[in-house]
Amino acid sequence: MASTLISDKIDLQSEMALCLNDIKVCCGVIFPDIFYADFSILHDQIFNLINAGHKKIAIAAPRGIGKTSIARAVAMRSILFHLQSFIVYLSNSATSAEMQTENMKRDLMGNAKIRQMFGNIKLAVGDGALPDESFSKSAWTAYGRTFVLPRGAGQQVRGLNWANHRPGLVIIDDLEDKDEIRSEENRKKLKSWFHADLMKTEDRYSDGCIFIYIDTIKHEDSLLVDLLNSPEWASVQLSICDNNYNTLDKNYMTTDEIKSEVAEHRRLGTLDEFYMERMNMPVSLEDRVFKPESFRYFRDREKQLEIIIPDKEKKKDDEVELINAYRLMHVTIVDPAKTVKVQSAETAILTIAVDRETRRIFVRDIVSRKMYPDEIYDEMFRQVTFYNSFILGYEVTGLNQFIIQPVEQECRVRGVHPHLVELNAKGRKEARVATLAPLYRLGYVYHNTANCLGLEGQLLGFPRSKLWDIMDALSYITFIMDKMAIMFDPSDGTQEEPADDEYDELECDREMTEEEMGFGDFQSYV
Repeated sequence: MASTLISDKIDLQSEMALCLNDIKVCCGVIFPDIFYADFSILHDQIFNLINAGHKKIAIAAPRGIGKTSIARAVAMRSILFHLQSFIVYLSNSATSAEMQTENMKRDLMGNAKIRQMFGNIKLAVGDGALPDESFSKSAWTAYGRTFVLPRGAGQQVRGLNWANHRPGLVIIDDLEDKDEIRSEENRKKLKSWFHADLMKTEDRYSDGCIFIYIDTIKHEDSLLVDLLNSPEWASVQLSICDNNYNTLDKNYMTTDEIKSEVAEHRRLGTLDEFYMERMNMPVSLEDRVFKPESFRYFRDREKQLEIIIPDKEKKKDDEVELINAYRLMHVTIVDPAKTVKVQSAETAILTIAVDRETRRIFVRDIVSRKMYPDEIYDEMFRQVTFYNSFILGYEVTGLNQFIIQPVEQECRVRGVHPHLVELNAKGRKEARVATLAPLYRLGYVYHNTANCLGLEGQLLGFPRSKLWDIMDALSYITFIMDKMAIMFDPSDGTQEEPADDEYDELECDREMTEEEMGFGDFQSYV
């Protein structure tokens, strides 16, 4: 019997040691009622960052992953093992912060595992030691040794001191309000309070305070984004899926579940909410240029393109509209990244079909990923060959491994001879992408249902998109159409031949002869 008790005690001590050293184990062992589902890869990234022992941690996590539960667990572990004497729990409002600290009370008091491991926990409400009496209305102490203070964004945090202890752990949970953050003035005010007041609460003569900021990105100019980009903060930015809505953690959400949710958001016209809450890609509604209702679609049948009529525009007697793909002018556009390093932008290669007769622009093919130069050549010429592209446009600005001469040489080697158009990235990319807006609003641009999800994600995030490669490449179609005098036919069906002097006005970034630009063949083609 005695040996059994000793064994049980040793097992309990080992279990406590594991919970002390690993927040994931602590959550699973001590709080199984809160963390009842299996942890995912996304959770592991959060746990690993917390376990690493950094003093300043910023976590951008998707909605619904259990951010607040993890934040509370960190605070409760600190209470149980007396890691800190003074804990501040911050949220976007005092009410929200108080609600979470009250939840902590219930989790601590009603937990049988805690009673087994730590005995009965003693809580005391309020403490008169703080200079501001209002603190005592919501503050409480645990075991008489750890003081817990809930605070809302912008509230008084200067001069915090309890029993000669300054805050040793500050949990910052969902600090930025989605509506408040839309105001530039509110963003500035919150950042000033955070850096000037909150970050100055730590005791500089001790081991320092631990700050854990966990939230969802609600604006590209948010405080959380600043911290994610700061070298002083260890950080992680998580999404449930990639730009094509393929899951990054099937244990949390499958690709089918994600795409089903995306389809519902698209139907409701609320894709911006999905990107913000699920992918940490914020959209400012006040600045949105491209809207889901401007997106039109087609199905690519290789030889024919099937126009998809929106439900609201359908009529009972509507027949399926098919476009002969062979009569369309195809343009392949290449926007290469400089390197294939992880932190570099992705290379985007698109093929676009222009239908002058029906005044439509079809985005038929999109490949977007990090590629080496040989991979770029293979993909661009695959598209040129497959679609028989009449024009190959490629960005030449700031390229290292990818230069003009190799492209021209590769055309000769592979036996393909599209019209080559050099694209210079002049001006700001925001201005270039903005030239697409009139085309979308007029209903000229059609997306291939099979491959345009990444493009839509970037357009919906404009002008605060996380990635730009696809829509930036697409924006060159306006330049190419202008420089090559590709115009839609008049609405009355008559044909207008471009005047000869129009070609004289064409400007390119390097001088090209008429033979180089192929104007003779171009005129016969159009």
